[in-house]
Amino acid sequence: MKTLKDIKQMLSNCGAYIVGTKKEVKELPNIIGDDEIITYATSGWYDGHTWLVVSTSKRIIFLDKGMLFGVNQIEIPLGKVNAIKYKKRLFMGEVEIWDGASMYKVKNISKKTLIPFVNAVNDSIGEFEKSQKSSGSSVADELVKLKKLMDEGVITQGEFNKKKKELLK
Repeated sequence: MKTLKDIKQMLSNCGAYIVGTKKEVKELPNIIGDDEIITYATSGWYDGHTWLVVSTSKRIIFLDKGMLFGVNQIEIPLGKVNAIKYKKRLFMGEVEIWDGASMYKVKNISKKTLIPFVNAVNDSIGEFEKSQKSSGSSVADELVKLKKLMDEGVITQGEFNKKKKELLK
């Protein structure tokens, strides 16, 4: 599990600038997975409250910690993000994130964090899609390849069965 120190280091590394969401940052160690990296974070107004909006290597997280207790959290897996759009105003900006079924509009985002946030999300989506493609073929494709290797005598029936069992888990 990541510590608060780890989280603050990741936020510092990506240059995140957040205002009014210290409680939400303290909640992140309970949310960010061990294999997840924060790529950027900002804060803005959503659903009548100030929310922390975090881009990670796996998802976009909206987080609002209540005054005394409770946490409101929305997650959008990167594979579900259809579009991200932003508007830059004189001092503040807003971002819209579309996941196919819903649109999330965060207003009053600091103008200096708006484009870095959008770029971080787009970069994370690109990396995610690249990793999905490189992880390659489906289980069925892998089984066809293994069957061919077995038919050619490259692997034994036992090796085929062992690998098939691993793939089907």
